[in-house]
Amino acid sequence: MSPLIRLCSGVALLAPPVAAVTVLAAGWFAPGYDPVTRTVSRLAVPGASTAGAVDVAMLTAGLACIAVAVGVRSGIGGRASLALAGFGFVAAGVFHLDPLSLRLSAPHWAGSGLAVLGLTVAPLALWRAYGRLLLGLGAAEVAMLLVGLALLPTSFVAWGAWERVLLMLGLSSIVFLGVRIRRRERRMPSSEEAARAMAAVHSSAGT
Repeated sequence: MSPLIRLCSGVALLAPPVAAVTVLAAGWFAPGYDPVTRTVSRLAVPGASTAGAVDVAMLTAGLACIAVAVGVRSGIGGRASLALAGFGFVAAGVFHLDPLSLRLSAPHWAGSGLAVLGLTVAPLALWRAYGRLLLGLGAAEVAMLLVGLALLPTSFVAWGAWERVLLMLGLSSIVFLGVRIRRRERRMPSSEEAARAMAAVHSSAGT
């Protein structure tokens, strides 16, 4: 396994759990915060004591998406979607939600939308190459988005829980891809092994 692939798969395996635990801890210590009704972005509003931790979590999730985009070896659509998700997470971490300004909140919303879109499309684009579980995760994300659209005109308030389920599905696909990348790379012969195999074939043919 090449050092780059080892690094990418390691980041994909470790970064999402680290990001999730960071957000969980930030919500636990934030005074008066309700994770069921409040989204993750509310932990990073200007002046919040948990903003720095949530920014780190967003950037960590973005790094995981970019690492998988580098590590996968097939499916340009899947790689582009992962890169898009990574860019979206970074933008959401750099630009904060500002409840008092729609203009200042727009970059954060745009980044969050790109992250969700990329995480939804990537497993649907890569499942044939990396496993059917990705198809199930992608379909579940699409279902959650449709449920969210249906709930918009209602009095539904548990948007924090809805968002966390959606992100959990998306980041689970990142971890799964990290596992598959590592296993797939281990099964592939190295360039040196391939050269030896070709030399043995040529030798046998000459004999």
